[in-house]
Amino acid sequence: MFFLSIRRTAKSSLRNRVAAVGMVGALTTGLGLLAASPASAASDVSIAQAARQAGLSGCRGVSTSTWVAIALAESGGNTKARATGIEDSRGLWQINTWAHPWTKGMNLYDPVTNARAAKKVCAAQGPTAWSAYTNGSYKKFLGRGYAAS
Repeated sequence: MFFLSIRRTAKSSLRNRVAAVGMVGALTTGLGLLAASPASAASDVSIAQAARQAGLSGCRGVSTSTWVAIALAESGGNTKARATGIEDSRGLWQINTWAHPWTKGMNLYDPVTNARAAKKVCAAQGPTAWSAYTNGSYKKFLGRGYAAS
């Protein structure tokens, strides 16, 4: 349980810091879990495009705007996001490589590849595979998701 609270704290901190990417030009977390440059921050529109291109849009009835919101809540829109500790989750939709060993060798930092992996996870488990969906944290990003799609 202790690790889960650390991850949520790191993600919350990340979400707050992502808003500053455009202003300061760099993003780093104080926990050392993630380092990003502006080039690794995907635009909301590019996240929507990746979801559509990979066929993630509409998976289990979930709209593109909601998939964008889930990605923003999970990774802050950072294509290079990586959560480690009790898991090894990567990319926009934070695909857990330990839970999904079929991802071995995939470049989950590529937005379309990550979206394809997310589609496969969604097909098997639905959107409840993402903590941002089950805990509702994606909802604060729905406006951005609607605008992007």
